[in-house]
Amino acid sequence: IRVGQWKSEFNRERIDSSGKQQFVERSVVTPWFTIDRQQAIMASGRLGKGGRADTSYWFGWLSGAGRGGDTSDADGLWLARAQWNFTGRVLDFSQSALKRPEQGVGSVAIAAVTGRSGFTAYSSKGGGQLPGLADGEPDQYRLEQVMIETAYQRGGFSWQQELHWKSVDDRLSGETRRLIGGYAQAGMFFSEVFDAFPEPLELAVRIARVDPDRALSGDTEKEFTLGSNWFFNGHRNKLTLDLSHVVRRQAPETDTSNRVRLQWDWSF
Repeated sequence: IRVGQWKSEFNRERIDSSGKQQFVERSVVTPWFTIDRQQAIMASGRLGKGGRADTSYWFGWLSGAGRGGDTSDADGLWLARAQWNFTGRVLDFSQSALKRPEQGVGSVAIAAVTGRSGFTAYSSKGGGQLPGLADGEPDQYRLEQVMIETAYQRGGFSWQQELHWKSVDDRLSGETRRLIGGYAQAGMFFSEVFDAFPEPLELAVRIARVDPDRALSGDTEKEFTLGSNWFFNGHRNKLTLDLSHVVRRQAPETDTSNRVRLQWDWSF
């Protein structure tokens, strides 16, 4: 049993520490679907340890008010996550196959959130609103979310993916907004295949897509990112370079951007 405020165990990409990421920043999917930090009480455990049915679980109540929020702004959210550790071992919430496991380790997870809140989006700044939605009264919005996730690492190869569905019901206007989005990313230390390839160098790729309102046509957000990491001391000392092509369409306008980011991440 855990009581306090922390990043809710909803989706892997947000649980992964910012210091243990494969790219400079998380995907464009995160702002739309993350539950982020919440005051909460959570029960968690593991069943069938080491066997074919090895399963981790989390179940609890969240304030729904976001980081540092006033619980009077929300009735609260219920969260449940079931994670099948199909290799009989638990894959850490950390990106890149730094341990280069000879035997694969992976998981398949499904998570759900439901409840009422004055907020429709969450971030490290606290509770907020999805673009296009006004500030809400306490419990104005009913949130329902479902997420399916896979992750796997073996040798120098790593993979993780999420697919999200989200519904926001406005009890004052009677309107419902439905969103869908997801990403997939993979990385590889090619020194595991080619002896001439530098051992500390990892190459990675990520694709992501969000439909912010399924009732509208032509409003999508897409990302394609190529990345590379040079690990001096694992995630504690690394150099990351990534190149992204991001397209945001909100009919009739389209905003396209190309970005290059170089980051030295040093932790001590």
